[in-house]
Amino acid sequence: MKPTDPFVLLGFGEGGWGATMLAGTLVTVEIAVLSYLVGCLIGLVAAWAKLRGPRPLALAAEGYTTVVQGLPDILVILIVYYGGTSAIRDLVGLIAPGTTVEIDAFAAGVASLGLICGSYATEIFRAAFLAVPKGQVEAATSLGLRPAQLFRLVVAPQALRRALPPLGNMWLVTLKDAALVSVVGLRDLVGVAASGAAYSRQPFTFYMAVATVFFVLSTISMLGLAALERRSARAGAQG
Repeated sequence: MKPTDPFVLLGFGEGGWGATMLAGTLVTVEIAVLSYLVGCLIGLVAAWAKLRGPRPLALAAEGYTTVVQGLPDILVILIVYYGGTSAIRDLVGLIAPGTTVEIDAFAAGVASLGLICGSYATEIFRAAFLAVPKGQVEAATSLGLRPAQLFRLVVAPQALRRALPPLGNMWLVTLKDAALVSVVGLRDLVGVAASGAAYSRQPFTFYMAVATVFFVLSTISMLGLAALERRSARAGAQG
């Protein structure tokens, strides 16, 4: 007989899904962290392309942010997973006929969420770099700082301080968007909860558990981000 008690269903004992839900939570956190890092890297490169890059790169970066931000996030995930799988299979088929390639759902989830995150990070970094006063850049240049020193000592610290609040919001959005990757069959928190709900016929129990986990993760993130912003503000006041 299948258990119906929520504490038994979500516990770590016999018939409980606690260990499986915990493993799914770790997968969700891994996807969110990696997607966020990929998105920040894409955002830095695309922001540079928009501000300082040659015109073709600037146009490509503008097209990237316009297209990705204009599509529903779940559609981007599906296009990257199924479209990317098809494209890579065709490419491998041309190079090595008869070879079969399977695209990992985890990698596809990180790539798609990274693209989504990167489109918003691009605008965040672009605005932060533009907010650095030109007078300070000109003063540092007149002192003989090289471009790398100018960026590391003058531009980057001030731009990062301005970008910190919106980057924090972007992390919270990425964390919640990580729930969407279950559509490609990944055994993340939502995917595991869906399996548990179908097995036990207790969907409310499992999805409330998912909601609780996301609420806890978001609360911890907000507390950490608030501490980071206070520390950054103190450093800016002392500088």
